[in-house]
Amino acid sequence: MIVLVAVGVVLVAGQKIKDSYYKSKLDPLAELQAAINKTTAVQSYKYEMKSEFTVDERREVISQVQGEKNQGNTHIKGEMVNTNIDIYYINRTIYNYDAFAKKWLVIESGSSNSEELLISELNPLSNFRFKEINQVEKQDFEEIDGADCMVVTCNPSVETQLLETMWKDFQYRIWIDYKSDLIMKSALTATNKKNPGIVLNIDVQLSAFDENIEIKAPDVSEVKKP
Repeated sequence: MIVLVAVGVVLVAGQKIKDSYYKSKLDPLAELQAAINKTTAVQSYKYEMKSEFTVDERREVISQVQGEKNQGNTHIKGEMVNTNIDIYYINRTIYNYDAFAKKWLVIESGSSNSEELLISELNPLSNFRFKEINQVEKQDFEEIDGADCMVVTCNPSVETQLLETMWKDFQYRIWIDYKSDLIMKSALTATNKKNPGIVLNIDVQLSAFDENIEIKAPDVSEVKKP
């Protein structure tokens, strides 16, 4: 029995050494680029997103939502600007629940691209659209939803109208599941172009990649139109 225990200890120690060696050889830029390419190509996923301003060290929440996407169709629920929201974006149509009237507001967007609606909460992966990635550094390893993740920091220039219009000095902290090449979590900070005392913070956590997520339009038998 003592021999078996000793063998087990040696095997575990050997595996830890092997894992540590493998992690030490990971190239942060290569891993980041691979994770961006694969994550932005997924067809469906779920996410939690929180965005807020820090104004002279005072935090103001912009939005806090839970969302799900499947091939361009999106459903988000939570809070935006201190207002409860329940929004579907399906086949170029927005379904927005009016909590006061207790009816659905239906809007034909005329666009197949949710980014054009200027609601970043509908497309969190747009935050990973970079023109150039600078100062990529491997920081640590942390576990997210059971996945061993490499934590990477970088200072990219972004290619997203929603962000680059008002913000600069983008700094990202990204958690990469290096075994599956998927981004599990990110934390973004940026400074307002006109007022450096205003800082934007966006935190996103992703899950359920390429799972069968069904998103159906709500019952709009009683519709409120704009």
